[in-house]
Amino acid sequence: MRIGVALGGGGAKGLAHIGVLKALLRGGVVPGMVSGTSMGALVGGLYCLKGDIRSVEEFALGFENADLSPYLAARPSSSGLVSEKRIQAFLDGLFGSVRIEDLATPFSCVAADVRSGGEVVIDRGPLARAVRASISVPVIFKPVPLRGRYLVDGGLVNPVPVDALKRGGAGLLVAVNVITPPGGRPLPRARGARRRDKPLIARLDDFLSRKLLSGGPHKEPNLIETTLATIEIMQEKLVMARLANDRPDVTIHVDTAGFKMFEFYRPAELIRQGEEAAERRLQAILRLRRRLGPAAGAGG
Repeated sequence: MRIGVALGGGGAKGLAHIGVLKALLRGGVVPGMVSGTSMGALVGGLYCLKGDIRSVEEFALGFENADLSPYLAARPSSSGLVSEKRIQAFLDGLFGSVRIEDLATPFSCVAADVRSGGEVVIDRGPLARAVRASISVPVIFKPVPLRGRYLVDGGLVNPVPVDALKRGGAGLLVAVNVITPPGGRPLPRARGARRRDKPLIARLDDFLSRKLLSGGPHKEPNLIETTLATIEIMQEKLVMARLANDRPDVTIHVDTAGFKMFEFYRPAELIRQGEEAAERRLQAILRLRRRLGPAAGAGG
């Protein structure tokens, strides 16, 4: 029996998955199988590749001072606003030529077929391309051609892919949701945390609104804001429906009301939110593992 962990989408909010995995591993809960959607696919794929959550955390903490804006430089085409070559180069730098089937921990990620609306579970082939398909937010990124289909962000069809774990044979299912319902109360900023003065370095939400289309909190929403808000609203509703249908054994809900989808410059805060949420559910996971037997904690 394997513990399966499903990591959901949510843009920068998905960095909280790192904190969740840190807390689970610290508590002796080792994932034997990982599935991911969108940012959950990137974090999950990187964890399965590295086999060490500390190296994934170091990668994420690098966002705080990294200049990520070149990867989102506007290169409008007929099907996307951002240069696909730069995004692919970024992912190739992370994952190299590794194939999913070569990972020590079984991994899969979810994308959506933009023409049929169907869910596509990718569990073989180049890891970098699979993750790119899963994170391809419509309008911003071009659809990714893969095996005769054009794929976009998996959050459109399956924001927390528990069913992929079931099909893979996981015996204890843990779902991680980082999509907070709209209207939630923003969290107070951590003590000592402060917003950087301009020029902004990695504040991608500002970069997108300033460089691609103008907009602001008191103005009519621009294309980017409308697209991202629409996706997040839809995903919040879909998450509840899918989790009610797919029924994980334990669900970890991370409160991300105080974060935006492109606030990659706040990794430490997001990771901490994930840790705290997982710690609150850790005992429930351990009790269930004991009931199911020692094999459930073997990580494979």
